Amino acid sequence: MPVPANIPEGDYTLRAYTRNMENLGDDYFFKKNIRISPTPTLPEREGVRNVTGRSTERANNAPLSGELEGAFFDVTFFPEGGNLPEGVVHKVAFKALNRNGYPEAITGYLIDESGIESTPIQTIHAGMGVFSYRPEAGKRYRLKCNNGNGVEKVFELPQSNPRARSLAISILSEGINVGIQKSVDAPDIPCYLLVHCRGNVLFFSEMDDQRTVSFDKEELPAGVIQIVLFDEQMNPLSERLVFSQNEATVPVDFHTDKNEYKIRDRIVATLSFPDSLTPSLLGRAGEGLSAHFSIAVTDDKDVAVDESTTILSSLLLSSELKGYIENPAYYLHDPVAMDLLMMTHGWRRYNIPEVVQGCPETPKIPFQQYQTISGRVNTTTIFNRPVPDSEIIIAIERGGYGVMSTDENGLFIVQELAFPDSTNFFLQALNKKGNDNVKLTVNLESFPGLVYAPKTPFSKQNTRNIETKDESDANTFLSKTAQRAKYEEELWTIQLQEVEVTAPVIKKRELRDDFYLNGSADYTMRREQIDEWKFPFIKNYLEMVPGLSVELNDDGYFNYYLLPRSLFPPAKIYLNGIETDTKEIHTLTQYDIESIDIIRYASILGVRGTGGVISITTRRSGDPTPEKQNHVVYTPLGYQQPVAFYAPIYETLEARQSTIPDYRTTIFWKPDVVLSDDGKANFEFYTADFQTNYSVFIEGLTADGKIVRQVEKIMVRY
Repeated sequence: MPVPANIPEGDYTLRAYTRNMENLGDDYFFKKNIRISPTPTLPEREGVRNVTGRSTERANNAPLSGELEGAFFDVTFFPEGGNLPEGVVHKVAFKALNRNGYPEAITGYLIDESGIESTPIQTIHAGMGVFSYRPEAGKRYRLKCNNGNGVEKVFELPQSNPRARSLAISILSEGINVGIQKSVDAPDIPCYLLVHCRGNVLFFSEMDDQRTVSFDKEELPAGVIQIVLFDEQMNPLSERLVFSQNEATVPVDFHTDKNEYKIRDRIVATLSFPDSLTPSLLGRAGEGLSAHFSIAVTDDKDVAVDESTTILSSLLLSSELKGYIENPAYYLHDPVAMDLLMMTHGWRRYNIPEVVQGCPETPKIPFQQYQTISGRVNTTTIFNRPVPDSEIIIAIERGGYGVMSTDENGLFIVQELAFPDSTNFFLQALNKKGNDNVKLTVNLESFPGLVYAPKTPFSKQNTRNIETKDESDANTFLSKTAQRAKYEEELWTIQLQEVEVTAPVIKKRELRDDFYLNGSADYTMRREQIDEWKFPFIKNYLEMVPGLSVELNDDGYFNYYLLPRSLFPPAKIYLNGIETDTKEIHTLTQYDIESIDIIRYASILGVRGTGGVISITTRRSGDPTPEKQNHVVYTPLGYQQPVAFYAPIYETLEARQSTIPDYRTTIFWKPDVVLSDDGKANFEFYTADFQTNYSVFIEGLTADGKIVRQVEKIMVRY
């Protein structure tokens, strides 16, 4: 994904989702926070990193600009199971947030109506905490607390319910115990307990108030487990989430052909599963091992090992809970903080009561296999009536043509389309008599709105596995990025500010021969021909030039050849007298073009010896333009064509001795490593120019859903 050079510095969020995921909403989309910083001009590196030992931890812990100093905070209470039974000791979780939505550390105690203090409380992690107390009948309770800035506030606790039942969970080292707490005056009614994980039912049985159900830790699947208590009519009475810390990953064997490498050396790596795991990892058809991996190799002195978001935290935690979770991987290593998260976080992925009562929801948006283009045709009168049986002509810039008609409501739809991104479609509508006096409207793609969630600044308690980088190493990283830009073509595009150039007026050859370049034209296509042919795209007109050939290039655009392509490069493109490329002209239509001039053997403007020049002149703003509304150029999102990851190859002595520095920070990345028939996966890459250690991140899934997450090390020495 190219990042503009002038993008503002700051924290950005990468959001990814499928159309089918829109049924669940933004809370369940994949999100990844990315920090983008400017690249200053720094001295070129001499080959050895200068380590000063100055830490960047203070910058990471600094409050964001505009954050108010402790003037406001709020506390929300979450009784276990959703209800607060009266007359029994019950757990209540809480979460404290400041004005900006960031967690706030507080301490305090409960007070009753008489002001008598009891039950001290304090936050444990990320503004969350838990306490237990016995609410007496008819009494109100409040929390009196202070934050770190000494601001004191009092918050009302939820009122206890004299007829409530609520789940009570005990998490033990060997498993989980599930019981029921009820108010002293609650009536005895039949109840049922349901336990499931990711939609798979683990337990369902009648449950009375004195019964306790125990689950062995080793028998529970890893991940979020939902426990729901129902009455006899299958109405939900209480709900509780727990997280099973059971092992969810399987190990892999990682081997390299050497124990240590030199700079610009080739590394050959092999992945396989241990022999002891082979029987349990057979493919579904029994044909052998089946697993897909993503491999990333980074320089330890430039890129910190990011343990805040991993495949484990994404699949087992973030994707299962509603809303934003800051540093989700932290909770996988802290059972106490994890249970606080389970008690305070929203849960609405599965509407279990509806399912249990036989009313499951049907997703409104199906799985997307193809794309569609739809729209309508109306009259141009003030009545805006639909035009039935209107002929719709659809032309694709890269080739392809189709004709269809609107229905009785003036609507049309083209289904089962598959095309790469940046594909232009030209659509034109005519009524039954072939008249173009109609209005064509294409339905634009809709996208779910953005939901902004607060992000917590880094702190010592939630960066357990995140290394801090030395400031000089950060500067080295920026220096390497700047240096790399000098050698990688098209890595950066700099948008210059507008400039004004003045010059004496050049005598025109004719009315629209505005550019000196056109005076040497060997062939000119006039506006009269363009009006006669009525082709949709500029490419169609260029194909009419005698002797011109067209070829699709690697970027998905077209090269135009005026001379034999075996001897000459593609023709240069000039748009209104300014040299440009095919990317800039591919959207031009018949309504934009005034003339096309062809210079086969260009010998002016410093372009001697090229493959010729194609000079395109567009219509001026003052030119008469048809006020027709029956056509449109539409560029919907298409599928993304994969781009190979940049990686140099040092096979020859000449390549290894090249003076071009190799300042890569990400050494290798391949998202689609697949085990072959022999149960192994091989990949290779070359080291860069510095003595360091590489981290090899291995993440993936087996055919039966087991998760692979492993980090290995490779040493590089001079």
